[in-house]
Amino acid sequence: MTTGQAGKRWQGGRLPRAEVDRRIDRLLDIALEEFALTGFGGTSLDRLVERSGVSKTTIYRRFGSKEGLFTALIHRSMEAVRSGLWALELDVADPLGTIERFIATYTEVAICRPMGRTLLQIAVAERRDFPHLGAMLLANAYEGFRPISDYFERLMTDGVLRPGDPQDAAFDLQGLITQGFRVMVDDIGFVHREGRAREIAGRFLRGWS
Repeated sequence: MTTGQAGKRWQGGRLPRAEVDRRIDRLLDIALEEFALTGFGGTSLDRLVERSGVSKTTIYRRFGSKEGLFTALIHRSMEAVRSGLWALELDVADPLGTIERFIATYTEVAICRPMGRTLLQIAVAERRDFPHLGAMLLANAYEGFRPISDYFERLMTDGVLRPGDPQDAAFDLQGLITQGFRVMVDDIGFVHREGRAREIAGRFLRGWS
């Protein structure tokens, strides 16, 4: 089926499972586009139905609401982040190298993937009317940072890092990586500067030692 046929109604009875999955994937891609273009509040389910070819009944059955679609997008984005970050070997004998590897991996799986930045931009833009969107992103961020937070707790216990809240330490590290809102407004190429990961790792360790 070509791209131009994506929104057409199926005429051959029940859709094959592979086609259903393909249309749901396309629905999520379209939902992300519409949320980014018109905002969460401005996105119409009728428009999503028109563009994707997925019925409103199917959307309600699968996702429950627009919020369910946004949640599904968060989960899709976080799958890639978790698969990268949770696979890292966290070596207490090599804090500098471990944190450097975390920074390099986080840069690739979180910062350089446009979906995560787009979801964050949507949540920030809609914070006044839909504060729960940001809350959902934050909850997933805590979950994604859990391994590195646990690692920092071990370093604190061993006296490598000063005592404190390991989750605070994890978010301090994220702030050094993203440089606040810079990742949302600047050319993302700055995160690939040679030696940047090791420089940030050293700065973090000096700040928390």
